[in-house]
Amino acid sequence: MFRFLIFLLFALLLTILQSTLVSLIFPAYLKPDLMLVLVVFLGISFPLIPGAFLVLFCGLLYDTFSSGPVGLFSLVYLFLFFSLKLLAQFLILGKAVPFRMILTGALMGEQILLLILLPLAFGWTSEAGLPSAGWILPQVLLTCLASWPLFYLLRKVDIPPAEESPATVP
Repeated sequence: MFRFLIFLLFALLLTILQSTLVSLIFPAYLKPDLMLVLVVFLGISFPLIPGAFLVLFCGLLYDTFSSGPVGLFSLVYLFLFFSLKLLAQFLILGKAVPFRMILTGALMGEQILLLILLPLAFGWTSEAGLPSAGWILPQVLLTCLASWPLFYLLRKVDIPPAEESPATVP
């Protein structure tokens, strides 16, 4: 339960960071998606039900702060989370950060496809604005670069400090 609450607060912090500081530094079409990195981490590290609730919360937060159609990012992040869980049935998703960076890049490609197709499917075309295809690769690369330190930070937050064992007296 404590682990769930920590990541709930971390999702809120990442959303605020994404919508304020990252938005000030990068143009809108080039921002790294920090919440996607958290979704990838949750997809690899959390069990199905608590992870799905956290990812749903992440999506709702992102929907709220992005001022897009409500439910779009919730649906996209849940789809990505369940895609990771399905992939974990066939591959061993280890703790190696370079592999997680590649996985983040691949899932960002899947996210971009979903963000193009879902608004069309639901009739949200007037509300959706996407960058040109020339900006997709730099955005994916920036997200992968941002995922490196973020995965290390998430791993430190996730692993509780080891308890010291009492010294044995001979």
